[in-house]
Amino acid sequence: MQPSPEVQARPRERAVLVVFVAIVVAVVLERIVGGVARTGGLPDPVAQVLASDLAVWVPLVVGAVVALRRTRAVRSLFRLDLADVVAAIGIVVVCRAVDAVMSLSFFGTTGLTPVPTLGPPSAALLLVAAIGTCVVSPIIEEVVFRGILQRRLADALTPRTRFLAVIVTAFVFAIVHVLITTGGSTLGGFEVFVTTFLLGLLTGTLVAMTDRIGGAILAHAVFNAVAVVATWPR
Repeated sequence: MQPSPEVQARPRERAVLVVFVAIVVAVVLERIVGGVARTGGLPDPVAQVLASDLAVWVPLVVGAVVALRRTRAVRSLFRLDLADVVAAIGIVVVCRAVDAVMSLSFFGTTGLTPVPTLGPPSAALLLVAAIGTCVVSPIIEEVVFRGILQRRLADALTPRTRFLAVIVTAFVFAIVHVLITTGGSTLGGFEVFVTTFLLGLLTGTLVAMTDRIGGAILAHAVFNAVAVVATWPR
């Protein structure tokens, strides 16, 4: 006896709800941690970065574990083919080009220049920030946004409307990045939104075409790594 469509839909709906709750909690916690850091509650820069990262990572990881606890063949989601690598590189080129053009138009610089420092930069701070930005965050975020949210939304839509899952997920992805970006100007926030929305659209399309997130993780990681390497203090 096959379960009814309503029964089949319940795990999917629960997964979407769990992910949305995790995203909201992550944004709220990150803003709280950011406020504490700005008021001097976390004077150590390394502690600031770790606290800010963990405020986002922990809720997202918990949400992902809960949403995926009954999902089979999770490993296949991470498979990476040569076509995924080529597509990921193309996505990075397009998104970085758009980001550079916008930054030049708004601020007269690409934003991809070494960060000035007073004295020798902290090796521990650079290492923690680089690992978090280039490795941990791309994996967690792609699992949550493209691996769970987008795929569950797509399952709830008809074949003709499944493209909406890519758009909605990319929009949420971009809004979250704007909300967790502390400080900056309105133009800077707009640039972050456009760039991350484009990144979400392209990686989401890749996931929709391949039904795996390996290429999306690679594109996200390389996109972030370009900024880290280009702005690395010298």
